Amino acid sequence: MKQSLKDLIKNTLILKFRLPDKGHSINRSCITSVDLEDNCYSASDLEDLARIIYEGILYYSFDEYQLDGGNHQKMFLKAFNQKFKYNYNSTDLAKRKLGIYGESLLYSFLKVFYRTDTLISRGYFYDIQKKSEVTGYDAFHLVPTGENIELWFGETKFYEDGKSAIDSVFSNIQKALSDDYLVDTNFATILQFKGNIKDKESKLYKILEKWEKSIIDSLEAELNDNNISLVYPILVTYNKHGSNFNDSIQMLINHIAEKYSDVTFDDISINYSLFFIFLPIDCVRTTKETVIKWIDNKEPLKL
Repeated sequence: MKQSLKDLIKNTLILKFRLPDKGHSINRSCITSVDLEDNCYSASDLEDLARIIYEGILYYSFDEYQLDGGNHQKMFLKAFNQKFKYNYNSTDLAKRKLGIYGESLLYSFLKVFYRTDTLISRGYFYDIQKKSEVTGYDAFHLVPTGENIELWFGETKFYEDGKSAIDSVFSNIQKALSDDYLVDTNFATILQFKGNIKDKESKLYKILEKWEKSIIDSLEAELNDNNISLVYPILVTYNKHGSNFNDSIQMLINHIAEKYSDVTFDDISINYSLFFIFLPIDCVRTTKETVIKWIDNKEPLKL
């Protein structure tokens, strides 16, 4: 990712506070892992936010080695033509419902603020036969920490209504945090493209090789034995609510507590943790429409 885009991300997305925050009397969400904090960001300018999403799509779509020496403008256009279900003739409503806006934004958050490395590009999860992305997490990143590896496989929602965004998260979260989904849906696809994983000497790459050759029976057990855990960041971007920024955050914390306090994750056997990234903004629709206009007009990359 170019430094100019990193700088724009740092100058536009501002960390307001982390939860729990005693000064604002706002607790973390009731399902956030006790050793993690929910992070609350604001966007200083909607057009700059749209620019981050638009230009971030390039880096979200391709691995670093693919981008090295490539024609970024042509690759950018190729992403819409071949990697995403983007129909230039669709209605504005259909275009606004696409997931690429939140997915690109989540990628930018993870790369810049959480310093993750990309395990494999989300663009590989495109199903050519169906002309759509296959089911899977919205991000595939990792963080090496000494002898341990954290797999940052996240989710994002970019809704006008924050409560609806949370409801959408919880409609699928127990499936997302399960052995079947982690292994059968996601790692099975990663295995097909493991040759594109940059670090061939990494612990994770060697585990995938053993799994491919049927040397191990249980990927979940192998991940645990090698101190590999799952971190599940959930980015929720939504319209501001109430009279101030704090009201927008408190609304979602209350909504999670009122509807989802009894949610448990009993079908995942590897160590996991989860947290939220909250981003209330002035207008979700305006932001998406700006990005759509640039895509439809094939706006040149500027950063």
